[in-house]
Amino acid sequence: MCYLASKYDSVFKDFKRNCFYNRILECTSEQEEYGSHMLKLIAKIPNFSPTFEDWREFAKNDLYGNPRVYPVKFDGGKINLSSTTIRYVKVLGDIISMFDTSEIKTVAEIGVGYGGQCRIIINKLPIESYSLFDLPEVLGLAEKFLSHYDEGRRNIRYIDGRHIYVSDNYDFFMSNYAFTELRREIQDYYMEKVILKSKAGYITWNEFSENCFSGYSVDEFMKIIPGSSRIEIDYPGECLVVWGNK
Repeated sequence: MCYLASKYDSVFKDFKRNCFYNRILECTSEQEEYGSHMLKLIAKIPNFSPTFEDWREFAKNDLYGNPRVYPVKFDGGKINLSSTTIRYVKVLGDIISMFDTSEIKTVAEIGVGYGGQCRIIINKLPIESYSLFDLPEVLGLAEKFLSHYDEGRRNIRYIDGRHIYVSDNYDFFMSNYAFTELRREIQDYYMEKVILKSKAGYITWNEFSENCFSGYSVDEFMKIIPGSSRIEIDYPGECLVVWGNK
């Protein structure tokens, strides 16, 4: 599906509603309920208060792919947003609140979706280099999506996660669930090539890999990452794992 959407405009224009793609992303059945929950979490994030203009800019994530959107009221009026975009803003808020963003110039993200989180982060933070790691078909879709934005013309690298050819260090690592949905041997590969070379990090963690692929438990992972800590969130079996934070 990602390959077809990256190659054909007729598929790309509606990819966020495709039933196969929705198994991975844009899959929340109760879009408005989930989005409203995310908005409540955003309102509680210290030192993060997006303006109406900020939200209008974030909403540009929903211009392509025909996502399911609904109107959200802000002080300046209403904006149509997808729950996925709202979740990406929540992650941005966490980063701004938890980390010294002036120290974040290089970012590595594992499991990139369609590039939406990347665009949200680059839009608000002075990132110099952003490396996306995933399968080639997924990277192709992300590159096509990001090519529609000014942010997409910044220094973004698309790196095949099966054959990592770079040996860089990173200021910041992030992954929304993807790392915790990989087999342990692939997790080890990413640990060696990316995670252990990152000064700070933010992972939205679930137990999928641990339960299904004998992957790392959160406690095992934290023993490997110096200074890491666990932050509980509202969903059973899920948490945030962060390191290098304030």
